[in-house]
Amino acid sequence: MWLAGALVLAGVVLLLVNLGVFGDQDEAARGALFALAGIAFLAVFARGRQHWWALIPGFALLGLGATALFGSVLGAWSGAPFLGAIGVSFGVIFLIDREQWWALIPGGVLLTLALVSGMQGNVQAGVFFFGLAVTFALVALAPTPDGRQTWAWFPSVALALVAVMTTGGIRDPLSIIWPAALILAGGFLILRRVVCRRP
Repeated sequence: MWLAGALVLAGVVLLLVNLGVFGDQDEAARGALFALAGIAFLAVFARGRQHWWALIPGFALLGLGATALFGSVLGAWSGAPFLGAIGVSFGVIFLIDREQWWALIPGGVLLTLALVSGMQGNVQAGVFFFGLAVTFALVALAPTPDGRQTWAWFPSVALALVAVMTTGGIRDPLSIIWPAALILAGGFLILRRVVCRRP
C-alpha cells in the first residue's frame, strides 16, 4: 500500500510538473517527488530486513531528490548526493546483515566516486585510488560469519601504492607496480618458507 500510494502521488506530481503548474519551482517539485518515492522504498524495508534490496532504490531516489533540490548550489559536486546516497545504502546493507560483506565494495566505490566527483587532476586520481584502498581494507577488517576476508589486503595495498604514485605525478604507475608486485610476492614466499621451516 505504501508503494502503491507513492506511485499514485508520484504520477500526480509528475503530471503537474509536466503541465507547468509549479512554474519556476519545477526542480523543487521533482526533488520532492524523488524524495517521496525514496521514502516509499524505505518504508518497504521497514516492514522486514528481508526486503534489504529496497534500501538501494530508496537511498538512490533520496539522492536524486537532493541533487534536484541543491544541484545548482553544489556546482561541480552536484552528482555527489546521488552517488553518496547509493554508497550509504550498501553500507547499511552490510550493517544489518554481516553475511552481505560484498556490499562494502560497491558502497566504498560509490562513496569514493562521490568524494572525487568535483575534483580534478592528479589529486582526483590519487583520492580515487586511496578510497578504493580503504574500501578493500574495510573488507579485510570487517567481521563476517565466515571470518575475515584477508585476501582483500592484497588489492588494498596495491591500490594504496597506485594512489601514492598517482598523487606524486608518476604518469605510468604500471612501470613500478609490476616490479613492486614481483618483489612483494617473492618476499612473501621467502618469508613463508623461512617461517614454515622453523621447529
